[in-house]
Amino acid sequence: MRTINTHIIHCSDSDFGDVKIIRSWHRARGFNDVGYHFIIRQDGEIEIGRTLDEVGAHCRGQNATSIGTCLIGKASFSQQQFMALKKVHAFLKQLYPNITAKPHNAFHAYKTCPNFDVTQVLQEEV
Repeated sequence: MRTINTHIIHCSDSDFGDVKIIRSWHRARGFNDVGYHFIIRQDGEIEIGRTLDEVGAHCRGQNATSIGTCLIGKASFSQQQFMALKKVHAFLKQLYPNITAKPHNAFHAYKTCPNFDVTQVLQEEV
């Protein structure tokens, strides 16, 4: 199993989508599959992208040691999505006790993704 230390949170920068749509966008860009491990739809449904043992394609320079989760949306996200994100992160903490969650923009200053405060969301009570 590869060493994982970061859970990188993204947004799709679209008002629609699911794993099939994002997979098609990523393949059109030359990826061999969807770049994320988890996609959280607007209704809070968690979809699986890449398996956890596969290196993602979601954050240049960080993919080998991270898991990527993408919430569908631009600047507005549902409570169901935030609850699902907490569940995903709690699951990852069980597998990788030292994992920390960080927004995509922490690694690339020109990015605004995920367009919400990850730390605040993950600290709120479920």
